[in-house]
Amino acid sequence: MSYRFRHRKLHPSQCQDWQDILQVDTNGRSIQTVATREDDVQPEFRRLGNAPPLHKIVQQEIRNYILKQGLRPGDPLKPESELARLFGVSRNSVREAVKALESTGVLETRRGSGVYVCHFSFTPLLDHLPYGLMQDHRALRELVALRKTLEAGLVADAMRAMSPTSVAALRENLDTMRRLAEQGKGFPEQDRQFHQLLFRDLDNGMLLRLFDQFWLAFHAVAPPPRGRTPMDAYHGHAAILDAILSGDPDRARAAIQDHYIGIESKLTENPTPETPPAETTTESG
Repeated sequence: MSYRFRHRKLHPSQCQDWQDILQVDTNGRSIQTVATREDDVQPEFRRLGNAPPLHKIVQQEIRNYILKQGLRPGDPLKPESELARLFGVSRNSVREAVKALESTGVLETRRGSGVYVCHFSFTPLLDHLPYGLMQDHRALRELVALRKTLEAGLVADAMRAMSPTSVAALRENLDTMRRLAEQGKGFPEQDRQFHQLLFRDLDNGMLLRLFDQFWLAFHAVAPPPRGRTPMDAYHGHAAILDAILSGDPDRARAAIQDHYIGIESKLTENPTPETPPAETTTESG
């Protein structure tokens, strides 16, 4: 049996080489506190410097509980008091752990109802991404390079899966881009939709959510483009669709790479990430 534990120094009047150790059964069935000399600590125990905070241990125990019980998205978690009894910890420790798991999208609290297991989403995991990009221009360029690699690598599969309905939707999307570009207006929503339409027939919801989160993160902090007009952005998207409709995967990959290379070059020329007004942004990705 292995244990998780934490150390707590005893009162100074007591022998300094004694510590409290909290032993937690990995199955959450029991807990006990014992006192022992540091020299007597067995190898399976970790020293104070490596012991995680109790609320982090409880987070992992809750994750383990969800997996062992086979709980699915939408299933309720046991009440706070029962979890505290199950893990042998205070309700406050459970409360802290639940709040942390809410912030990462594992759980959600419904007022007056309880705590429930969430559907998986990239959103909580990537919520902090724009803040990191604002402080690190290299990370912004790397995000664009990642999008380029993923889209270019998947476009051949997308071409094979693409339905006539999606082709029609892409053409309509481009028509709207062109009309807005002719008026000198940006088209961020059409740009966002274009990249979703390209890959939606792959029937991979996780991929689409990831692409969308990348798009949102980029547009939250991308610097205003210099020398790149809405019409330039329109032509870049039109070239991608033309290449896809030609049936040539190599040409389609090259069109996507050219599109992103143009964006990368503008980032190099204007290296300060900032938040552009959404309604006037002409850069697209």
